[in-house]
Amino acid sequence: MHTAWLTALREGLRNVRFTGVEDITMECAFYGHLYNDGKAGATWQYVIGDVRAGVEEDLLVALAAEIEDPSRETRGKAGYAPQSVQGAIRVLQSRRFFGGTAAGIIGFVKQVARYLRDEDFRSAVQGEFSAAMEARPRLVIAHSLGSVVAYDWLRSHAATSATTLVTLGSPLGLYPVLRELHPFADVSQAPWPVGIDTWVNVAAKEDVVASVKELHGLFAGRIQDLPASNSRGTAHDVTAYLKNVRTARSVKVALD
Repeated sequence: MHTAWLTALREGLRNVRFTGVEDITMECAFYGHLYNDGKAGATWQYVIGDVRAGVEEDLLVALAAEIEDPSRETRGKAGYAPQSVQGAIRVLQSRRFFGGTAAGIIGFVKQVARYLRDEDFRSAVQGEFSAAMEARPRLVIAHSLGSVVAYDWLRSHAATSATTLVTLGSPLGLYPVLRELHPFADVSQAPWPVGIDTWVNVAAKEDVVASVKELHGLFAGRIQDLPASNSRGTAHDVTAYLKNVRTARSVKVALD
């Protein structure tokens, strides 16, 4: 992970002529090894019967609803989308979400749901993030579920060395995610991450995970939402995001 991320980031920074590209270092917060339920791994083995009622179903339906009609007003409504779980999976498969396999789609929502609902697991993941932050980074780059983890950690800790947050392919705009992070608050004005002066959010138009492309207005501060375009086959791929000129320019500004 470290090698792949750093190589991709350096390639992007070279393209925007960042002179200090060879001197940058990166500390990774890795928590994939913590997922071990017998069906997770290099090849997910989930089937539709593994989807649990509650946040897992809500995430599936929210993703499908946003894809079919991004203008749909869904926030704060219970049972807000007409699709069944089976219908939601069909919609996501048609968009090749996680390769178009039901197992991959279900695996993703189960990962997000477990982080949001399993307190012991959430604490273990946060511990990995805390260890990475001991390296005193100047900025935090967070992809996919990692953006939820990073935001969750930053909003609940004192200010650190990092003053810039860059989120890539983030599901933070999905109502079920915001609802779980802030069950007793107005999710349209979620708390700002402590110590962060600049938040840049990059969302590829092809990326289903980042189906809510703009995070500004959902949090109590200004977020710079930048559109991007990845190929369909790499729509959610972190290395594609790290090489993207929008990401590279944002990192360059933070490091200059």
